[in-house]
Amino acid sequence: MRRRSCDRRGELGAVTAELAAALPAAVLAIGIAIGAVAAAATQVALEQTAGAAARAAGRGDDPAAYVDGAALRIEVQGELVCAVVSRDVLHGALTLVARSCAHGGGR
Repeated sequence: MRRRSCDRRGELGAVTAELAAALPAAVLAIGIAIGAVAAAATQVALEQTAGAAARAAGRGDDPAAYVDGAALRIEVQGELVCAVVSRDVLHGALTLVARSCAHGGGR
């Protein structure tokens, strides 16, 4: 038996409807993936910034020159000088924090 052409048109309509229903979910998943990659890249940059700020504070230089708009807190723990750097990402939905310590021998 041969299928009629009208049966195929009905199947094509069903595929189109399923695609239209699934497309927003796919776009949302892609958006979440892109946001996660951006947050991971920002975390890596914060780790590097915290290290540079801690080394600068250990030398006695101004650590604020390294943070580029992120929030900075300096903590002294014995001979260690620690820099805690934080930044809001994803429009404030997530706060990333990085901490690094250096020897305070340059003081």
